[in-house]
Amino acid sequence: MTNNEMKLHTLNEMASHVACFAQKLQVLEALDGDNTTSGAFDLHDQLTSLTQTMGDLDKGVRRAVCVVPLGVELLKQS
Repeated sequence: MTNNEMKLHTLNEMASHVACFAQKLQVLEALDGDNTTSGAFDLHDQLTSLTQTMGDLDKGVRRAVCVVPLGVELLKQS
């Protein structure tokens, strides 16, 4: 595996982790929105911040893929 292939592999793993994180955020948002519990909406501000940060991280990973040679071609294929 070349250096650039390894970079792309690592970035793809990071993208998968971001996707998993997004799913976990959805679960937390659903749990936090349950107004039948005493802690309803106590995480609202934190979840908003985490969602924004996750979006920035996702964009950063996508930009990084485009910088690595062969990365743009891989994005077009997916």
